[in-house]
Amino acid sequence: MPDKLHLKQHLNIEGTFNTRDIGGYATQDGRTIRFRKLIRSDSLDKIPAKSQKALLDYGIRSIIDLRKSIEMQRTPNVFLGSDKVAYYHQNMVGDIRIRERESIPESLGYVEHMRWSYSVVLDKRQSQVRDTLSTLADPDTFPALIHCAGGTERTGLITALVLGIAGVPVETIAEDFAISAWFNFPRHLERNPEISTSNYTWKNYQEESSRPETMLAVLRTLDERHSGIEGYVRNIGVSQYEIDSIRTALVE
Repeated sequence: MPDKLHLKQHLNIEGTFNTRDIGGYATQDGRTIRFRKLIRSDSLDKIPAKSQKALLDYGIRSIIDLRKSIEMQRTPNVFLGSDKVAYYHQNMVGDIRIRERESIPESLGYVEHMRWSYSVVLDKRQSQVRDTLSTLADPDTFPALIHCAGGTERTGLITALVLGIAGVPVETIAEDFAISAWFNFPRHLERNPEISTSNYTWKNYQEESSRPETMLAVLRTLDERHSGIEGYVRNIGVSQYEIDSIRTALVE
């Protein structure tokens, strides 16, 4: 179950389930992530006018949509073409399956399977990751909202990198990734009405969707290959100026 901070971070935006401010997390040097700077969310295609106003009133100035082109076409973001926010599209995983994700050994357990899959995205979609972080390095981008379909995987990877740049401990990053299961559980039940909650809980859903161990494994991979998150983002072309800019914007 979410702790008090996770509940404080959650934004009750009708039409979404997993919209959360990443503010409030402590950094390794004893500082804190600012609220009203970066929000992570699931898709914004079904939010009514009052929800759109709520996000604008919250201060949102930019939206980064990480979904595939076909997802955008089928379920357009309500802010696409808006004159009230800057809208960016970064096709995080691409429209064509990455070959290396198709060749994941079937013998791998869940965590290792997902570690492989996420690590391939971070390796093969470096330009999209770099451009997303470069967008966030512009102070005028904030407050910004990043989202994909469920706000768990693609959004989770970008959020993990941003929190890592800001100096948040890996355990906290993993918890932030994993708590998506709690907020997305009601939607999962809506889409699967045959599920009985008498023997299936949000923790069961988390085992299938966003285990904390998965993110910890991905971050270990970045440690092994790039000496950590900051090493990874430097290696893909994010400048030290941009790294410092993101950190300055987020950390108080």
